[in-house]
Amino acid sequence: MKIDYMEKAQEYYPSALKLLEKIISFKTILDKYDPNSDAPFGVENKKALNYLLESAKNDGFEVKNVDNYAGHIEIGNSNGEIVGILGHLDVVPTKGQNWESNPFILTKRDGKLYARGSEDDKGPLVASYIALKIIKDLKLPVSKRARLIFGCDEESGSRCLTHYFEKEIKPEIGFSPDAEFPLIYGEKSNASFDIKGKLANDDIILEFVSGERYNVVPETARMKLKIDLTNEYLAYLKENNYRGEVKDGYLYAYGIASHAMVPQKGLNASFILFEFLNRIHKTNLSNYVCKYLTFDPFGEKLGINIYDDNMKELTMNVGVVNILNNEFKIGINCRIPVNNYDTKLKECVEKSFKLTDNDYSFNLLGCSKIHYVDPNSDLIKTLMNAYQEMTGDYTNKPFTIGGGTYAAFIDNAVAFGPMFPGSEDVCHIANEYIKVEDFIKSIAIYTKAIYDLIK
Repeated sequence: MKIDYMEKAQEYYPSALKLLEKIISFKTILDKYDPNSDAPFGVENKKALNYLLESAKNDGFEVKNVDNYAGHIEIGNSNGEIVGILGHLDVVPTKGQNWESNPFILTKRDGKLYARGSEDDKGPLVASYIALKIIKDLKLPVSKRARLIFGCDEESGSRCLTHYFEKEIKPEIGFSPDAEFPLIYGEKSNASFDIKGKLANDDIILEFVSGERYNVVPETARMKLKIDLTNEYLAYLKENNYRGEVKDGYLYAYGIASHAMVPQKGLNASFILFEFLNRIHKTNLSNYVCKYLTFDPFGEKLGINIYDDNMKELTMNVGVVNILNNEFKIGINCRIPVNNYDTKLKECVEKSFKLTDNDYSFNLLGCSKIHYVDPNSDLIKTLMNAYQEMTGDYTNKPFTIGGGTYAAFIDNAVAFGPMFPGSEDVCHIANEYIKVEDFIKSIAIYTKAIYDLIK
């Protein structure tokens, strides 16, 4: 049976759009993790999870909810090998970002679908679901089963899939539609740590707030001081062509958000404030931050910079800064091209404390292992074939990234789409979108890829 995958994707686009509109409407931002609740990642995540499962059940799929942590939808031979497709319903916060439209109402303009999660990861999750529906509706013969697995905590540690795989068997192979095309076969180690301490007695910072997540370059930062530096700050902004203002006693800075795996593409708002303070009224903390952290996406100031020919360079993002009651916390995320680098991180950061004579503390929050799949494997050949046939792109090759995806949960799984080569990276930033043509194209690619893997 010859299948025109692109024609089918276009035919199913209206139903895909309707489903995406509904999934987008759930504000699936983690507020608090409560393992003792029946909504461990919040009510909105639970609602989104159950809505998608109920929709799939109504469409005739086999479905399962695992304690409202994650769920799955399945088609194919119940005795066959499982091919996993792993996506997520949760999204990063929108607070402090300048959106042109409501981020939780899917808005179409200029051939693009704007909303939080349109590209990361609700759009590609819906595209994968529609791919399964096309295969099911066409009653295509299969020897294996495809299982679409979706969790509610990918952006905050993936506790959802950790719990899920304690209850369910892992697929033998699979992919995560949560990165870029043509295909990603390697993901860096992901480490987060805190630097904590007390302000010096003569420090003038009363309050400092920047960022909510370690994996996002903060777009907004605010600082309240013990003295009035309004005129100096406004002059500093103008001199350096930075965006900011003074409002209600706070100095505000506005940068450019970016994903933590590419901090060099953003402008960290907290750095604007620290650099200003260090120039006008230097403090122990501002001196430390400017000496070792600001405007240094590769960790060179701390001496943690490292490069690997295959996995590329280490990147560093100062994602969170909180100062209150003379105590501070600076939350940092690194994407590391080698394994077992946590000891090196600790040594270099603690050395920086000694060199500046500061009694600060280092606290490692976690450090994952590199995920790597042989680029010559059958899985990658099959996925690349689907991508190439649907796009005609035989130029772009598989590569590695600093981002972390659900693919790392399965030894033989890779990240596959949805962002196409040359596209603007809009994950985690204001006015996130996916192009309509790319959304349709991804449905076609996923349909062919999944069918080729399970037929």
